[in-house]
Amino acid sequence: MPQILDLIAEARSAALASRFDTAAALANRALAASPTCLSALRILAWAQLELGDDRALGTFQQCAELEPEDALAWVGQAIWYQQRLDAAAAVERWVRAWELEPHNQAIRRALVALTGELPESPLADAIGMLRNGYLEEGMLMLRGLRSERQDAAIELALLSALSAIGLQREGFDMACGVHNRYPRSIKAALYVASIEDRAGRTLRSRELLARAEHADPGLTLFAEVVREVGLEPALDLHRASRTPAAVGR
Repeated sequence: MPQILDLIAEARSAALASRFDTAAALANRALAASPTCLSALRILAWAQLELGDDRALGTFQQCAELEPEDALAWVGQAIWYQQRLDAAAAVERWVRAWELEPHNQAIRRALVALTGELPESPLADAIGMLRNGYLEEGMLMLRGLRSERQDAAIELALLSALSAIGLQREGFDMACGVHNRYPRSIKAALYVASIEDRAGRTLRSRELLARAEHADPGLTLFAEVVREVGLEPALDLHRASRTPAAVGR
């Protein structure tokens, strides 16, 4: 893991310095060791987009599968379509990015520049409610949306809303179904890992934690979710089990 983290740090520095060929090469090295590493995929997608590489779209889509609530994965797809003059596809992705980050002014401006105004979106309204602290109102809106259609962003946001309100049992009850529908989602995997740990199924919990850590080394991107579901003790035990026993002095 330290080597991957070093590669990611080097790749990010290269991208920030606009050395996108180098950034892509370093990100690919990290992905050779851990193909689902979200941070490496994000940097690779960014570099590919800047380099005009058609593969950027697929890389951004992989990011969105691992973290369906990541607005930037949708922004990247929107820009990719704009570069190819596909306005309809670009607008669709800008709308999704705005729904996920309704208060992000840069996203709002980009969407309005294409459409002239912000469209109506119950999902954007629900996410906005949650971000403004109106948890129960947002939760009720998300429940209604979930009854109308299957959407990873809706279900994952609802999991967090239920947890924040204190309805963890209801959230855990729906988590397994969410994980089955979106098996690449890191957040869904962490919810199910918590369920398995609480049920005493330690091996299954550790398997899910290992998969999550492959996608997010150190679980730094999803640290809030780890706290949300109370996985810190299980994660500490999981990491301790991987550490070779100290040699007697």
